[in-house]
Amino acid sequence: MAYRFGSSLAALGFLRLGLFTLVILDLLLPGAYLLAGLLVGESAEPSAWTVIPTLIAPVMAPILLVVILFDYTMSRIRAADEQGDARNHFLDIGRLDLMFIGLLLLYWVPFFLTL
Repeated sequence: MAYRFGSSLAALGFLRLGLFTLVILDLLLPGAYLLAGLLVGESAEPSAWTVIPTLIAPVMAPILLVVILFDYTMSRIRAADEQGDARNHFLDIGRLDLMFIGLLLLYWVPFFLTL
C-alpha cells in the first residue's frame, strides 16, 4: 500500500506533533494578546498573564527554531538511509519542518529587527 502523508497525523509521531503545536502556539499567542487588547480596550490593567505573550513567546522562538532545524537535519539523515515509502515519509517531514521554519522566520524576524 502506498504511503500518504496526509492520511494520518500519527505518522508524524507524538514528539514532532508536540513540537509543531508549540510552534503554532508561539505564533498565535502574541497576536491573540494584541487582539484581546484591542477588544478590551486600553483601560485594562496588565496582569501576570501578559508575561507569556510578551516575554516567553519571543524567547521561545529561537529555541523552537533550533529544535526544528535539528529535526530537519535528522529527517534528512533518515531519508538518506531509507528507500521507497520510508524515504518519502522522511522527505515529507523535512518539507513540513521547512514550512514551520519559514513561518517562524517570517513572524519573528521583524520583531527581532526592531530591538
